[in-house]
Amino acid sequence: MTLVKVPLLMAVALVLGACAATVPDHLARPADPNVRVPAVGYRSVTAGAASFRPAEPKDWRELNRQVGPKS
Repeated sequence: MTLVKVPLLMAVALVLGACAATVPDHLARPADPNVRVPAVGYRSVTAGAASFRPAEPKDWRELNRQVGPKS
């Protein structure tokens, strides 16, 4: 019984593998200079970065008043 299932499963896998999406030309032939490729855009590596430079220490009492409950 299992000897019949193995070839059947292999045939199903082969048929389903043929339905797989095709590989784009720019990935299938990377050395071909005539293949069209997606446009390249510039993005700065520091765009949106926040500065975390050291700051002077602040008075802890004033900081506690700012974040504490308002009266």
